[in-house]
Amino acid sequence: MDLPLTQIQAAAAAAQDDLIDFTRQIVRIPSLPGEENEVAAVIGRKMQQLGYDEVWTDDAGNVIGKIKGGAGPTVMLNGHMDHVDPGPVEDWPQPPFSGNIVDGELWGRASVDMKGPVACMMVATGLLKRLDLTPPGDVYMTVPVMEEIGGVGTQFLTTHLKAAAAICGEPSHNTLRRGHRGRVELGVTFKGRSAHASIPRRAINPHYSAAALLTYLSSVDMAHDEALGQATVAPTLYTIDQRSPNVIPAEVRLLLDWRNVPTESPADIIAKAQGWLEASLAGLEAGQVSQPTVEITTRELTTYTGMVKMFPSIFPSYLLPEDNVFIQTAQETLIEVLERDEGVDIWRFATDGGHLMAAGIPTIGFGPGDEQLAHTNQERISLAQMNEAVVAYTALILALAEAAERNT
Repeated sequence: MDLPLTQIQAAAAAAQDDLIDFTRQIVRIPSLPGEENEVAAVIGRKMQQLGYDEVWTDDAGNVIGKIKGGAGPTVMLNGHMDHVDPGPVEDWPQPPFSGNIVDGELWGRASVDMKGPVACMMVATGLLKRLDLTPPGDVYMTVPVMEEIGGVGTQFLTTHLKAAAAICGEPSHNTLRRGHRGRVELGVTFKGRSAHASIPRRAINPHYSAAALLTYLSSVDMAHDEALGQATVAPTLYTIDQRSPNVIPAEVRLLLDWRNVPTESPADIIAKAQGWLEASLAGLEAGQVSQPTVEITTRELTTYTGMVKMFPSIFPSYLLPEDNVFIQTAQETLIEVLERDEGVDIWRFATDGGHLMAAGIPTIGFGPGDEQLAHTNQERISLAQMNEAVVAYTALILALAEAAERNT
């Protein structure tokens, strides 16, 4: 179908007040991972108000809305409902759950990451009904849980919902994204022998082995991708099995945050880390080397619905080629809709787009908001960008569906 841009723009403008009111409503509801039940109920009711043909919540607590289309390929929109902790409230210029509007920007935790983009996607999808536009196939608006602690909701979502193409709505300043580095969390455990701190010769102090690895990490060679840049590894948390300051611990555990490029599989990462361990410990005196192990960490996570799952700490990396049909279609559509060409970029952080791609769903990235404000006490989103995003999302849904239909 020809893109009815004028009608979409008019409908988005008419929906702007409702969009702002809804965004303020959900920003005002705290929804830390595992505590999304209240905001999920509000999101589900809003989908019904917007005229979605079907609305339901799956076993994990993900909210899913469906707009019925033709018999062609489906398109999915994806944006999470949880957020990180706001931190000290007194450090915020505006209260973190206020939804206050100042100088054309809506303030609050999750306004950018990512309740503002979620609201835009929901309203945009609803415009298909308001404008009586029937896409080639069904459209799914998905709002998963627990993205901030590993993408639990989207990982479960892809076990029972498929699509020919997807839009991940993480903030991108209304520019197109085609991928990002991944994240793999490694746990390195050093097992030594405990002793009283007054007689260190009787101990095998695991701190020395950990220190050897930490020193070695500062000069390791990391994989590089032309588009995504260099993989990185950063030591983050350091824990021991003791609380007493006069006891040499028997065990030290170190967490490594590895941001990987697509050429590095989890198995490759484990093998490389084991090689570093061997090399870093080679210089220690015999009898003082702790027994090290390295593994990808796993977490037992419970969603607000009570579903309990073990998940490895992996956010897959992904990169769509620049000549991918969905990237090219999205870029052409955005140039037409936004009347500018800002090219195609990547995200500097991991998203649920990696889980969608791992499930075989080609995923583009596009969303309103400045991603550099996410996870900060300056988090706020431009109302003008939100209105622009509603128009763009509606156009992208139709364009991606037609592209998928042409390529089936």
